[in-house]
Amino acid sequence: MKRVSILALSLGIVLSGCGTTPENNTPSPAATTTSSAPAPVSEQKTMSAEEVSRFKEYAPNLKGGPFITEAEIVNQNEAVMTYADFATLKKAKPETGITEADAKNYWKSGDSINKAMMEEPIRLLKEFPELQKVKVTLNHGKKYTTEIDRATIEDYLKVNLAETKEMIKTSGGMKS
Repeated sequence: MKRVSILALSLGIVLSGCGTTPENNTPSPAATTTSSAPAPVSEQKTMSAEEVSRFKEYAPNLKGGPFITEAEIVNQNEAVMTYADFATLKKAKPETGITEADAKNYWKSGDSINKAMMEEPIRLLKEFPELQKVKVTLNHGKKYTTEIDRATIEDYLKVNLAETKEMIKTSGGMKS
């Protein structure tokens, strides 16, 4: 239990220091995927149809979920998520009760942007062990994008995300 708490605290500290950058700037080190080559196709895990379906149900519960207009699994192990600007959101989800003021207020502090761009991809990698990469795009004033792969983030944090989920589950500790 103590190890889980220390891990959660460490993850929080690391993530609070990570920022998101507009698409035309250099991404933060944790978001860079060039430091590790992708696993050969034969070694990559693929998500079952059940897990893909569970992902579809899980994605709207992420930070900023009501603003997600796309949450797809591509290549059987990569998640692509898009948080749309208000006009695009209304076209994609005309039934939404969200107003333009709601959207501006939600994203205005920048903290919501950081969480959606940095914490939620890691949460997805932890929750779905077969998932190898998460790409998130957020359109709010500027276009932000990040792409995080499992190998890079596990190397950077010195942790196995799948084992972390199991430790939390078996200890009855924190829930994702």
